[in-house]
Amino acid sequence: MDPYDYSVNLPEDALRLADRPDLLEAAERGANLWCEVAYHRMLCKEEKIHSYPLPPLPDTLEEWERQRPILLKHFQDCLYGEIPPPPDRLELKLLAEKNNALDGLAIRREYRIYCRMNNGRSFDFDMLLYVPKGVERPPVFLRLNYQGNQTGPEDDIRPTRAPGDVKDSWHTYGPNPLRHRQGVDWYTAALQRKYACATVCYGEIFPDNLDGARKSIYRLFCDDLRPDYEVPLTEVKAGRHRNYGAISAWAWGYSRMADALEKIDLVDSTKLAVLGGSRLGKTALWAGVNDPRFKLVMPHNSGCGGAALSRRNFGETLSMLWANRPYWFCDRMVQYAGYENELPVDQHQLIALVAPRALAVGSSSFDYTSDPRGEFLSTSHASKIWRLYGFHGLGTDKMPPENQVIGDQIRSFIKTGKHSMTLYDLEQYFNFADTLFQQK
Repeated sequence: MDPYDYSVNLPEDALRLADRPDLLEAAERGANLWCEVAYHRMLCKEEKIHSYPLPPLPDTLEEWERQRPILLKHFQDCLYGEIPPPPDRLELKLLAEKNNALDGLAIRREYRIYCRMNNGRSFDFDMLLYVPKGVERPPVFLRLNYQGNQTGPEDDIRPTRAPGDVKDSWHTYGPNPLRHRQGVDWYTAALQRKYACATVCYGEIFPDNLDGARKSIYRLFCDDLRPDYEVPLTEVKAGRHRNYGAISAWAWGYSRMADALEKIDLVDSTKLAVLGGSRLGKTALWAGVNDPRFKLVMPHNSGCGGAALSRRNFGETLSMLWANRPYWFCDRMVQYAGYENELPVDQHQLIALVAPRALAVGSSSFDYTSDPRGEFLSTSHASKIWRLYGFHGLGTDKMPPENQVIGDQIRSFIKTGKHSMTLYDLEQYFNFADTLFQQK
């Protein structure tokens, strides 16, 4: 049995580090060689793709509406697990405010979001919010971040409590070094386009390691959060199942950000856009499927388990994800690792579940691991459902030239470059949001 008592809440300001990093390292080393060989041998040549049958999409809106709950249940059961319900109460605490942030461009607020249950359990994480000055109740871009809110554009932001990267490791479980101004300054780009931007470090919601569940939001709902490597074979044979995963936890976090924004009168919480890249692109898509408050859904470079078709087995595959990141998914996903044709669903159906709301799938031409063609084909197939709702869809089943956006309420583009989110990518998302939210 799990030795932890989850009725005892985590110390509020403690770092969410793994209690037994030695066990994490041992479990990870067991998969390292397999992963290294698999990633070097992954299929990256189109001419070697075998034919694959896709589950069909219906021809009528009536049939689609009938299928929607069935498809959602398949994705819950086979890949992601269920997203937990909202907490019984959600409270906000303003930690800091700066009314002249970024040389007068914005108001900056830092909030702690408390998620409380009636049984006394509580969990909290920090949200950083920038709001452009002089703009009345702007729409909001929501984006989880990897290394902490303090990696934003200013030096005086509260550091994250999430763990950080460990050298020579796939996972994050070590102390998180204080870093500032990392990567593309999406905050300034959003603010200049008159959008507010809200962010939370994903590792404060579910630390990205094999034992992350014990320091995650699942403490609110579960009494057994043992990692798979602690579960005896006798329990597995007896039918024990782990019906949760990190992607669903992070998606739950996106929805709690939306809850918090509904309490903040500086922004328009009816105009929310959810954005994520890579594993958080998978998360943004899953969050968008499950929460209709997200009017624009933007999975970027999301690959396998995100926008790319699983049955193509191009680039990263379910087998590779299971060997390396099994805790991202529910444990029933292992049944389809290497047997993708047995899945009752594929990712074009997941994308379609966002319809008729707005969706944009961004890819990168050299991002073979994420399979940009598979992301496009999935989006192209899914656009049939937008057409049932009266939209034009992508308008083609041929991959567009690089750096060209196609579609209307559902869009696709492939930028020239590697696995990344650049200012070019952000501009395409802002352009779409301008059209959707009538920003000027």
